[in-house]
Amino acid sequence: MTKKYDVIVVGAGPAGLMVAKTASGSGLNIALLERKTDISKVRRTDGSTIGINEYLFWEVVKFNRKTQTFIFPVSGFSLGYDGPWNDNMYGFHIYSPGGKRFMIGDWKELSKDPEKNSVGVRISKGRLLQGILDDARANGVEFLPGTNVTDIKHTETGAVVTANGDEYEGRYIVAADGINSRIVELIGLNKDRKFAGTMRDQTWLMEGVEISESAGMIFVLTMYGRFYILPLAEKGRFHVGTSTHDPDMDLEANLQRFTREDNVYSSWVKNAKRLEGGESCVVNLWQVLEKPYKDHVIMVGDAFWSQEFSITASLCAGHKLGHILTKAFHDKTFGEEGLVPYLDWYASNCIEPRGKRDVGVGGNLWDYLNAEELDYMAALPEKPVPHTLSFARLFGRIGGTYKELFPKIFEERPDIMEKLQKMLEDKEDIKSKVEKMGFPNR
Repeated sequence: MTKKYDVIVVGAGPAGLMVAKTASGSGLNIALLERKTDISKVRRTDGSTIGINEYLFWEVVKFNRKTQTFIFPVSGFSLGYDGPWNDNMYGFHIYSPGGKRFMIGDWKELSKDPEKNSVGVRISKGRLLQGILDDARANGVEFLPGTNVTDIKHTETGAVVTANGDEYEGRYIVAADGINSRIVELIGLNKDRKFAGTMRDQTWLMEGVEISESAGMIFVLTMYGRFYILPLAEKGRFHVGTSTHDPDMDLEANLQRFTREDNVYSSWVKNAKRLEGGESCVVNLWQVLEKPYKDHVIMVGDAFWSQEFSITASLCAGHKLGHILTKAFHDKTFGEEGLVPYLDWYASNCIEPRGKRDVGVGGNLWDYLNAEELDYMAALPEKPVPHTLSFARLFGRIGGTYKELFPKIFEERPDIMEKLQKMLEDKEDIKSKVEKMGFPNR
């Protein structure tokens, strides 16, 4: 027998939970279907950071330390959080094979006033999600964990999803099931999307990492791979990870080499202990969906984006969609017509500023420059660039910094300029190679 609801939300991540919480708080009958059995346990590689004190997309988030509350002034809501947190976050530092550092922000100076200068709060994502779920269930949301959606079919007035052999019918289906969205695949929207490759991540949970400055995300470029180190919300704990687009790369072996054998960086973790609870993920990179709607199915969060939409943006998008669904039911305006305000908001706040970028993957610097040349490039900037937690600003500031330094590089190291030019010339071949190495599910 088919179970009927106003709205069926598939996926209990930040976006799906906010849709369910917001719409149910207005009286809508919501079913929340989630593949995992316990959303408080996060096993997928994730930054677990909420950006604050700078605009990310359309929102600037503020964090009240006394009440542990995140305030979203543009979107118009607040969110309490009862877990551990760390706001000693000032952006990114990038290290070369020999230990030279390109500084995005003077972390030592910025850390003198964390409340003013921090651009992120590191949280326990599982605790955040569980808190929102508790609120949603208190509003009457029917939560169905361990539920895997396998089919979807459309009716004249809505859609029906099949999960674990049962059928659930709603006026709207909300696809909030992440980057590799099963719903988006089932309704055929991946068929015409540009595929840019597959990325794999492996992360170790470690305790006792010894770094002189660890007030943000650290990226390390070696001659055998790229790595990242990120302090967690829990004091003294770190995520140490690596990623690749190469399906043949052994990520576990690479982490072993980086943490135990590297002549420079193994010293950071020689006394560190690897704990249980590491994370991993496999992500397909797609062109952003220009229109996140088809036949009573509406996409939100990572489901419509090219990669991670971020916790902040997903929470805001879910909150927005929850209110617009409420209005659609109040006005009895269904189908695409009822979602016009959401689609217009998405076009102006997501597509226009960010959604038209090329999602193609660039090359690895270590395939073109040797260790000495990478060290030279990392040490070249004479002062830190302004700090940020935005990847878009990060790449823009890196590019702007080296654009100003090109005359100096050309004069001192014309050999490096020649190699960088070769990398630029190979750009389309690199993108094609990465795409062919991937394994899309269309």
